[in-house]
Amino acid sequence: MSILATDYRKCIELSERVAWRVEEVVPRNGRLDFNMPFMPKSMFFGHNLSFLSAEEKRKLNQIFGNSYSYLFYFVEAYIVNMAMQHAQAELYGDDNNLRAMLRFAEEEVKHQQLFMRFNEMFSEQFGTPTDLVDSPQAVASVILSKTPMAVLLVTLHLEILTQAHYVDSMRDNKEMEPLFAGLFKFHWLEESQHAKLDALELLKLRKEADEAQIEKALVDYFDIVGAFAGLLAAQAKLDVPTLERSTQRTFSDSERAEIEAAQRRAYHRAFLYDGLTNSLFQEFLAEHFPSALERVNKASATYA
Repeated sequence: MSILATDYRKCIELSERVAWRVEEVVPRNGRLDFNMPFMPKSMFFGHNLSFLSAEEKRKLNQIFGNSYSYLFYFVEAYIVNMAMQHAQAELYGDDNNLRAMLRFAEEEVKHQQLFMRFNEMFSEQFGTPTDLVDSPQAVASVILSKTPMAVLLVTLHLEILTQAHYVDSMRDNKEMEPLFAGLFKFHWLEESQHAKLDALELLKLRKEADEAQIEKALVDYFDIVGAFAGLLAAQAKLDVPTLERSTQRTFSDSERAEIEAAQRRAYHRAFLYDGLTNSLFQEFLAEHFPSALERVNKASATYA
C-alpha cells in the first residue's frame, strides 16, 4: 500500500523538506478577491438554487469556503492533543518516532494558526459577520474520550480526504480565489506526512488488539462520524442567516430550507462521503480492518 510505503524517519525528512511559515501563506497585508469563488464547483451545490442570483451564489460559495477552512481549524484541536499523547508514549522509546510525532503536533498547531489567520482576514474583508459552530475544545474532549484506534481512524479519514480535495479539485484550478487555494496547497504538503503517521500508529495499536477491542474501535469510529454529521448540519443551518446578512435579503421558509439542504449536502460529502469512499482509506481498511468495509459502504450512502 502506498500510504504505508514509509517509516518515521522518512516522514521527518519530508516534513523538513516541505516546511513553510504561516506568514508566507497568509501575509498580514493580503487581500482576498471576492469577485471569485472560493470552493471548487465540484464541491459546491448552491449553483443548483435557481432563486439565487449569480452574485448570491458566489457569496454562498465564499461562505462555504470560509466555513470549510474553519472546520479544519475546529477538528485540529483534538488532533494536536492526540499527537501529543502518541509522542508522550515514545518519550523513552525510539527517537525517530518521538521526533515525528512532535513535528506532527507542532504542524497541527501551525495549521490551526493558518486557518484562524485566514478566518480573521475573511471576517475583516467579507463585509458582514459570519456564523460558525463553536466549542472546538468540547468537541475534542468527546472525540478523545473514544478508543485510541477510533480516534486515529477518524484522523486518517480526515487527513486523506483533505489531500484528495486539493489534488482532485483545487490544484491548478484557475477559477478559485488564489490565496484561498494556496491554504490547501501548503496544508496538503504536511498532511501527506500526517496521514502516513496515522497509519503507522494505527498498525502498532492494531497489532496488540483483540477482536473485541477492534470491534469497539469501529463502533466508536462510526459514533464519531455520526456526531460529526450533526456538527456539519449545524454549520449548514448557520450559513443561511450569514447569506441573508451578506445579500441583505430575507428568504422564504422554503428557500431557507433549500439553502440549508444544499449546504448540508456539500459539508457531508466533503467531510464524510469523500473520506468513507476514498480508495486509499478503503484499501487500508480492507487490509487491516476488513470487518469495517460493509459498514463504511452503508454509511457513505447516507452522506452522498
